[in-house]
Amino acid sequence: MFKDVNRFKMFPEVLIAYQGHSLLITGVHGQIRQGIEGFYHHQTRFLQHMDLEVDGMHPAFVSANPVDPYSYISYFLVPTPAGPRAGPPPDGGGEIVDKAIEIQLNGFVGNGLHVDVHLTNHALIPTEITLRWGLGADFADLSEAIEGRRSQDAPVSPTWHDGDGPRELSFRYLHPDLAHEALLRFPVIQGSPTWKDGKICYRLRLDPQVPLRFCMSLHPIFCGERHDPIYDCDSFRSKDTEWDRSRDTWQREIPRLLTPSAMVQDAWDRAISDLGSLPLFDGRGPQVFTPAAGIPLYQALFGRDTLTTVWQAGLVSPLMMRGTLETLAIWLGKKKDDRHDEQPGRVIHQHQLSPLALLGKTPFLRYYGDYAGPGLFLIGLGWYFMLTGDRDFLRSMKEPALRVLDWMDREGDRDGDGFYEYETRAGDWGTKNQGWKDSPQSVLYPDGACVPNPIASVEIQGYYFVAKQLIGQTFLALGEVARGIDLIRQAEDLKHRFNQAFWLEEGYLAMALDPEKRPVATVASNMGHCLACGIVDQDKAASVAGRLMAPDMFSGWGIRTLSSLHPAYNPFAYHLGSVWPSENGSIAFGFKRYGLDGLVHDLARGLFDATAIFAENRLPEAIGGHPRDRLHPHPGIYPQSNAPQAWSSSAVTLLIQAFLGIRVYAPLNAVLIDPDLPEWLPELKLAEIAIGNSRVSLHFWRDSSGETDYRILESRGNPHVLRQPPSNHLSAGFFNRLGDLVESLLPH
Repeated sequence: MFKDVNRFKMFPEVLIAYQGHSLLITGVHGQIRQGIEGFYHHQTRFLQHMDLEVDGMHPAFVSANPVDPYSYISYFLVPTPAGPRAGPPPDGGGEIVDKAIEIQLNGFVGNGLHVDVHLTNHALIPTEITLRWGLGADFADLSEAIEGRRSQDAPVSPTWHDGDGPRELSFRYLHPDLAHEALLRFPVIQGSPTWKDGKICYRLRLDPQVPLRFCMSLHPIFCGERHDPIYDCDSFRSKDTEWDRSRDTWQREIPRLLTPSAMVQDAWDRAISDLGSLPLFDGRGPQVFTPAAGIPLYQALFGRDTLTTVWQAGLVSPLMMRGTLETLAIWLGKKKDDRHDEQPGRVIHQHQLSPLALLGKTPFLRYYGDYAGPGLFLIGLGWYFMLTGDRDFLRSMKEPALRVLDWMDREGDRDGDGFYEYETRAGDWGTKNQGWKDSPQSVLYPDGACVPNPIASVEIQGYYFVAKQLIGQTFLALGEVARGIDLIRQAEDLKHRFNQAFWLEEGYLAMALDPEKRPVATVASNMGHCLACGIVDQDKAASVAGRLMAPDMFSGWGIRTLSSLHPAYNPFAYHLGSVWPSENGSIAFGFKRYGLDGLVHDLARGLFDATAIFAENRLPEAIGGHPRDRLHPHPGIYPQSNAPQAWSSSAVTLLIQAFLGIRVYAPLNAVLIDPDLPEWLPELKLAEIAIGNSRVSLHFWRDSSGETDYRILESRGNPHVLRQPPSNHLSAGFFNRLGDLVESLLPH
């Protein structure tokens, strides 16, 4: 499978800046010298080499640090060529000479690359230096740079352009099918720069304590179209571009979390910041907020990943959910094309414009080999309506929704048995496993053998159940009663058959049904998604949850993808024992759905503790599955994990939603809550929760008896706040619900 080519190779130590489809990877020294380092646009390396020299030597590295997601700052020092006479008399020398020339480089990424160059002579006398950059481009695919070998290659022609105004250096890729060119622009400073032997050269005079500043820029010409960097000089903390203003608008719609717990506050703030840094836009305007899946590997449209992100973060950003639904509706399958696993109405899995995709060497120009996306698309649409009550948008999405439903029942259930089983039609070109776990060895029998296709994965049945249930409710809201009721009945029929076919007498759910419709009894995390979807019968839910939290599954940091007792278990394998924060967020939501608050607390504690031990309080794509014990005080990180990863960020917001039991019903201008805070998080405030056009701010606290209470701090639009347990709650009977309802109507 192409997505995971050589994923086992570790990333070297790098610094990363990104925005939209642009990506800069440097070494820790802030330079571009080797390996995967470079500037990329649409996963194409437009700059392979950018190495600074002063008077023929590398400057002494001081530091390099990110400032914003899209920017970095680095410092270097160089001795003065003037020697001891540039220092204080009588002896000269010392730090004034040895650290005389300070070089500051500020980089800004977005639609291209902009670099500020700041030079300061801290010595006592003027001096002259020769500044050179070694520059080069190779137009490698990001996956080729990671792998270290090329499957597409062509000569690169450099051309130096003298003339009026800034000087230009272009690297043109002479591939017959890729019209790519890297155009670099350099200002005229104290005379013209020169280009010789692969290096840009400036001869500069530096007076004492008089800063010299200039800028250079890279403009990628991608498929014949020139892109100009969106940032100019001194753009740290920029608020001036359309993209910046879009992020500000998005940030203003986000509910604000306030809590005395520094750990939870830091994790929330980091998650919100990361989600706000990932929009792709794709030329459709900054109001269409569709997040990339992850940085640096997945800076493109991934249907399943993005849909998971937006439903998990729906409470905090309906705007992001709407942008994703609009984008994916455009990319719904239009024809039958086995080479790309495309069928009419199928939700796209990946869309990227990398060199290998454009040349047809991978299927990812448009690849549809995924079964999670169709269900998640409908879930997202139904959840968006519940959050906003926007009937106009719902009507505009009716035709795409019907196309997806048609695909589910026409192609999704290939043998007509009422379950949904996947199998690629693209041969070796396609993805073998098309559930949420999409690596080739992710679905195994208990003895370690691979399960052959077609496979009915347990979580896919859950996704399609809740998809039909939710979309049925939205059709009811549109007045299409017969269609809505029919879809809800279909969902209930699937639930009935599911609990018969997937339930194992050992007290948990099979991972899948194999081609012979035999349950695959492997103990894996997939069944946790079914709790989140509500497809598990109430009399089975506690047993399923207990199996997930048993020591072979729950590491102490989170639930493993595969039992540590399985013969193929590996704590650092992609889906064979690692811990995925995104999946754990969904499982915690599932625990809450069935009223298993104690398990929510235990699982969330592990995940929040993990945020405190990773850089910048950021949960990576996947962490190691080692047990949390004396020998393993840190779980490790899955090799080449993306960070930020969109659905790891959204998992943090979903954990807060699970604590509070929040369900929004904007068509009724109501929000239902069922708060239960753990002992380690006794208080929080969530301000500006959106219920359609209404807003409400709530304060929650845990009292000395362990009960959680709340009060309304502020509201606009007169929303109704009702205290009610979730519909699947195991212990909430009629009188519990009635009592909670009466209490919620009393003043708070």
